[in-house]
Amino acid sequence: KQVVKYPHQLSGGMRQRVMIAMAIACEPEILFADEPTTALDVTVQAQVLELMGDLRQRLGMAMVIITHDLGVVATHTDKIAVMYGGEVVEIAPTKELFANMRHPYTEALMKSIPRLDRAPGERMPAIAGTPPDPVADRVGCAFAPRCAYATDKCHKEHPELTDAGNGHAYRCFFPLGGK
Repeated sequence: KQVVKYPHQLSGGMRQRVMIAMAIACEPEILFADEPTTALDVTVQAQVLELMGDLRQRLGMAMVIITHDLGVVATHTDKIAVMYGGEVVEIAPTKELFANMRHPYTEALMKSIPRLDRAPGERMPAIAGTPPDPVADRVGCAFAPRCAYATDKCHKEHPELTDAGNGHAYRCFFPLGGK
């Protein structure tokens, strides 16, 4: 009965499941999932992520999840690469990243995760400013115009990826927690 329905007749979760089925039909070695849980309620998000995790284990495939929601990837990934302005600004094993974030953009993303302990009426933190123009020539750190910790150096020089050990690297002159 469901097979003959048009996409607009399916729920968001069902559409996601159909897309996942289409993606794995050819038994890929890597599954790229771009915002796989966007616009889904929390229960359906959990079901879709559990399905993807089960398929990953059963088929032995790697999975790349592209998302702005660190809460989604916290329990469903082995490693996280945080990107901003088209480049990796921090990369680490998942537990290491959550325990020792070094880049201010990672911190800003973490602060923007909805929390149950937020006081009624308290606004969720937002990242000030606007994202960089992806085609504009850029000098310095891409996040500098929006960064609360930026100095002149950040606006003038481009930071290299710095190895912090434990498979953790960041791109910042003034990392959180010091060097």
